[in-house]
Amino acid sequence: MADVAAGAREQLVVTGSRSREKAYLAAVETAVAQHPDLVHYRVLYGPPRHRALTDHLLRLLELRDPSARRNGVKTLHIGLVEPTEALERFFVASESAAVVPLPSFHGADGFDCGVLLSREAAVGLVHHGREACASARPVETIEAVRALPVRHN
Repeated sequence: MADVAAGAREQLVVTGSRSREKAYLAAVETAVAQHPDLVHYRVLYGPPRHRALTDHLLRLLELRDPSARRNGVKTLHIGLVEPTEALERFFVASESAAVVPLPSFHGADGFDCGVLLSREAAVGLVHHGREACASARPVETIEAVRALPVRHN
């Protein structure tokens, strides 16, 4: 997942509210910081499950202003899918690859396995994520992120 994020140059879509892996979140932040034309979509399904994700969202907002338009294009989108009964989707996708996490083969609480998908499938997931984000409630200010409850610290 970190490799998909690091390799994104045009679009990066990340979905889910459970992310907490530091290297992965750092890879997303680095991609956003180093590639100003990269359009990043973060789609939450319910509030963040862990403080690490909330902190990550705040860092994204420090890196980019969602109201800014680079070359006429909005490059940061953060949305919360409502209603809360919507089934959570987990994936990271760029214009060239995607990963869909699977439940762990090693324990009941992790997501340390996944399926790597090619460019064709990745493009479909980018489209899916963009549509999900477009229909989600924007969470694009520091105040809005801080107002989200966190299920676990």
